[in-house]
Amino acid sequence: MQNSLSRVLPLRTAVSTSAGLASAAVNFLAAVEVAEYAGGQSAWLAILVAGVLIVFAGSNFSELNGLFPSAAAIRVWIRRGVNDQTSLMSSFVYMLTVVFVIAADAFVLGHTFSTALPAIPALAWIAVLLGIVVWSNSRGIKVAGAVQDTNAFVLLGTLMVFSVVVLLKTPHLGSFHFFHMGSQWYEAVALGVFIFVGFEWVTPLAEEFQDFRAIPRGMYLALGLIAIAFGLFSLAITVAFPHVHALASSFVPQLLVGMRALGPFGFWWMAFITLTTAMTTFNGGLLSASRFVYALAREKVLPRWFSRLNKRLVPENALLALALVSFVLAAAVYATGQYLFLINAGAGVESFMYALSSVLVISLRRREPNRSRPFHVMGYPVIPVIVGLIFLGLGVEALLTPVTKSGFPWALVFVGVIVALTMAYVRWVVPGLKAKKAMPNPVVARKERV
Repeated sequence: MQNSLSRVLPLRTAVSTSAGLASAAVNFLAAVEVAEYAGGQSAWLAILVAGVLIVFAGSNFSELNGLFPSAAAIRVWIRRGVNDQTSLMSSFVYMLTVVFVIAADAFVLGHTFSTALPAIPALAWIAVLLGIVVWSNSRGIKVAGAVQDTNAFVLLGTLMVFSVVVLLKTPHLGSFHFFHMGSQWYEAVALGVFIFVGFEWVTPLAEEFQDFRAIPRGMYLALGLIAIAFGLFSLAITVAFPHVHALASSFVPQLLVGMRALGPFGFWWMAFITLTTAMTTFNGGLLSASRFVYALAREKVLPRWFSRLNKRLVPENALLALALVSFVLAAAVYATGQYLFLINAGAGVESFMYALSSVLVISLRRREPNRSRPFHVMGYPVIPVIVGLIFLGLGVEALLTPVTKSGFPWALVFVGVIVALTMAYVRWVVPGLKAKKAMPNPVVARKERV
């Protein structure tokens, strides 16, 4: 059996995977939270500013991907730019952010369909959709790529059309204050980063693209599409509900916006869009994260079981394990209703990773100045330094932003626990896996003695 991945993916799948991972259903709730902090109609501007900052982070990932196009992605970059232990810890925490996003997305999906079709249990929808995604992924990278392409482009296109229709139907549109910035606008930008979370997770597919240079091109195109789609939707939210606080307690604000703006037709339109967001996030998340897990197992820092490929060259064991973990976490989030801390935790971890990407670009320029770089960051070294500092601050702000009336930063505690568990795994479990790797095969040893 071939033990390597298959290079078949085109540019459009780079765009759809990058855009689809970021276009989660939980973005609808995040957009409401951004609007609250931005003070209303200027939410679109906070999302736009976050998108501009993300473009600079995308420039970092483009250079790093060109240096070392690998399924291990950030694991390789941090190992070569900093050290092995930091690389392992960061990789595991980073990988878990995909599971966080899938769980939060499943939470929104469950509430959406329990509202639209209450006769069917919400967890049944989540289980069925995860099952469909696992099945399509296991059929091979071409099938998974086709699913991603279809859902991502339908999602972004229909969301843009919906938002424009809402805006055109709004009377006295010119009377709204689209440039008024509230007192907590910095927090709005920090949470606006979450709208784009996951765009760079297309990089673990580097070993399956026909040309790895499609990845940075796809990321830039995807960022533009995301900014337009969710920028327009934030406008639709704030004109449909000028007092956006009325949506703060809802788990399905997109359905309320659809109903108020376009009646039952708008309600079902947004239910359909929510379904496509779930498919893009589940499919894209498991598609990329399974390759990342495969790469780590191939390196023997995860059990070898995860590195096995099926006959269609898919890391099926990694895929199944991630789907199961995602479902368990989604069920826990759905049962408790505690999804906001996942938004803040995801925004915080991703912001720190974007800051770290600036550090890696600078470090690798110094350590390996002669290595070929198909892509170069913009404005080196000034812009990477500025971007790194900005995202460091945004990450701290996201983790410290309260999600309960008590004001306690649960996102910070959650990420702290994840980091502690990761440190324990790297310190006590990984050495055992590597020692097992180094042990001679007893069958081979007996043959050599004979």
